[in-house]
Amino acid sequence: MSEFKGVRAFLMIPPSISLDKELLKKPKSIILMGEIISMLNVTGEFFMSNKKIAQRLDCSKSTVNDYLSLLEDKKLIKRIIIKDKSNGSIIGRKIQAGDDLYRLIRIGWTDISDEGIPVGKNTLVRPTLHKYNNLKDQHNRSVNKSSSKSSSKDEKDNIKNQNTEEDPKREKIYKSLFQIARMNDQWKGTRTVPTPDQIRQLRMLLYQCDYISLDAILQVFTEKMKSDQLFEPWKYVLKLMRDKVATQNNFESWGS
Repeated sequence: MSEFKGVRAFLMIPPSISLDKELLKKPKSIILMGEIISMLNVTGEFFMSNKKIAQRLDCSKSTVNDYLSLLEDKKLIKRIIIKDKSNGSIIGRKIQAGDDLYRLIRIGWTDISDEGIPVGKNTLVRPTLHKYNNLKDQHNRSVNKSSSKSSSKDEKDNIKNQNTEEDPKREKIYKSLFQIARMNDQWKGTRTVPTPDQIRQLRMLLYQCDYISLDAILQVFTEKMKSDQLFEPWKYVLKLMRDKVATQNNFESWGS
């Protein structure tokens, strides 16, 4: 992986963070949060050293540590200590998104609901976005070619208009996917929640799969969850959806 040297264009800071009264008392902590979100968006982890952060924010390393402690206390980040496997000594740390940060990433950057992000809402832009745009473009071309078939045209028109209209049937399936994914949470003592990027993929693919494919996905997904065969339910269901879309449009599936 090439080194990520910091944001060069603009920082991604949700208003719910930039207007936080406690963080406003230490405004550079808000800038730091923007740096962290932007780097997480590119690499999945934030590994810039406190020394480098201090240089970027024009402050001391101890002040940076205070900012990180504040952000961690607010559950916006998680700091992970990295130890040397040979002797157990601490050799560094990395930062991941905290639980509360995931709930802030949506349109308006307010709390995310249990059902995820509604149609037409945007999360963080991901580096894989071009794959999904390409898939959508190929789908739209296939819609134009099949316009002579009225039943097929009606179905694909629904997909084409996904950014302006919600489809009640798809929205019901969307909620069912969440219920299925959490089927075993109670006895496992866990909470199966998709990442913001998985939610974005799910919303897009939901409106690209036809109804028959979605019904088949629900059935297969339910069977797998009942037998407790899935370690990463959302990764699995997204793969099913991508494969169905690829089959519909006669091109090779991408992603794993």
